[in-house]
Amino acid sequence: MGNEKLDYEKLGFKCGIEIHNRLATKHKLFCKCPARFSKKEKPDFIIFRKLRAVPGETGEIDIAAEFEFLRDRDYFYHVYEDTCCLVELDEEPPHEINREALFIALQIAKMLNCEIPDEIHVMRKTIIDGSNTSGFQRTAIIGMNGWIETSKGKVHIPTVCLEEESAGIVEKMEKKVVYRLDRLGIPLIEISTAPEIKDPEHAKEVAEILGMIVRSTGKSQRGIGVTRQDLNVSIKGGARVEIKGVQELELIPKVLEFEVRRQLELIRKGIKPQPETRVAKPDGSTEFMRPLPGGERMYPETDIPPIRIPKEFIASIPLPETWQEKLKRFEKIIGKELAEQIVKSEYCEWFEELSKTFEPKLVARTFTVILKSVKREGYNIALLKKEHFSEIFKMVSNGELAKEGIEQVLKALCRNPEKNVKEIVKELGLEGMNKEELEKIIDNVFNENPELVKEKRFSALMGEVMKMVRGKADGKLVAEMIKRKFK
Repeated sequence: MGNEKLDYEKLGFKCGIEIHNRLATKHKLFCKCPARFSKKEKPDFIIFRKLRAVPGETGEIDIAAEFEFLRDRDYFYHVYEDTCCLVELDEEPPHEINREALFIALQIAKMLNCEIPDEIHVMRKTIIDGSNTSGFQRTAIIGMNGWIETSKGKVHIPTVCLEEESAGIVEKMEKKVVYRLDRLGIPLIEISTAPEIKDPEHAKEVAEILGMIVRSTGKSQRGIGVTRQDLNVSIKGGARVEIKGVQELELIPKVLEFEVRRQLELIRKGIKPQPETRVAKPDGSTEFMRPLPGGERMYPETDIPPIRIPKEFIASIPLPETWQEKLKRFEKIIGKELAEQIVKSEYCEWFEELSKTFEPKLVARTFTVILKSVKREGYNIALLKKEHFSEIFKMVSNGELAKEGIEQVLKALCRNPEKNVKEIVKELGLEGMNKEELEKIIDNVFNENPELVKEKRFSALMGEVMKMVRGKADGKLVAEMIKRKFK
């Protein structure tokens, strides 16, 4: 497809994104089941379903629903009794909408400068790929006609929706798909932008800003898959394509560039690109999923009455601290560079809490630099809990663990998250050294490297000592002791 630099304005690049973010509420959206994954290793039982396409409000069947129906797949669902009930099984009508989730969604709509309707109506969106046992997803428009400011101008937000999360996929085959029902029904916020995004890097910026706005409520869940971006993109002479399931912000520019080049290649070959839904792959490429859905898949939810939203209630909803305000506050504590990283991080809330007790720069660096390094090496950092970090920082502040040993401890915790932090530190041989032991090692290094000492090559001597202590001593303390010895 060539590597020539693309002029997105000249190409007629049009792009809008939809950001989906799971909310950290006590209960699911339409029942009292906990809004979390099951802790059970095996399901309590499995149910089987066949799904079929039905006409929407216009009386016609949606093209995407019909495509999925013609696949004639069997759907199996793993049921966990600690996180599922008859609502998830589609054997009982939905309960009243979760008021906590509704409040958070209204907060987000206000932060996005949206108009909020007088009545909230829940709709059914036909989806028969098996991700919902009922064959539709319940969704409600919470805000309309909003906007955000970006480095490339204002980007409008046509809708903010509150909807139920889909079932989580376990296994997918040609004629059989297996899902787990614990994820189904967790409250999900969906924010859609107008097609005003200028280029792939701008798309990443918009997604980042929207993510920070959701996280500023303190009610975003954490971990892999919590936030997903769907990208809508087209170029002159091409077609609108929706790319689903982009989880990493860094992947957004790559996915969009790939799609533009794919459509350009088709146009060069004289083939007209088709409107379709594609799925993003980890390398930034995409593959066909199904035809693009139309407007025929929406129809009213008859089991849930409309919810009146008085204007006085909307006015009384407090707004949390904005990410810009947070950034300014953090800059005073940890400096501009770290502050910019932590405010964009999903660990921002944990940083706020833990930095009150422990050294803020250490906490910030752990949640940005060190965690990124651990993740890059393939470790599942979603397994790490706030208590793990609290114990690590406590050991560092007590001199029981050197800062240099944090990364090794986090990797070990990713391998075995149920293990005690102190046990891991002991097993890795990372217990902090006392000053007497450290003094002896520095003396030995000085005695074995007289030339380095004579030339006062601080960095080289520091490196030799750090090799010997292997994460058992704090680098700052080692540096101070070497400098003192020079004097």
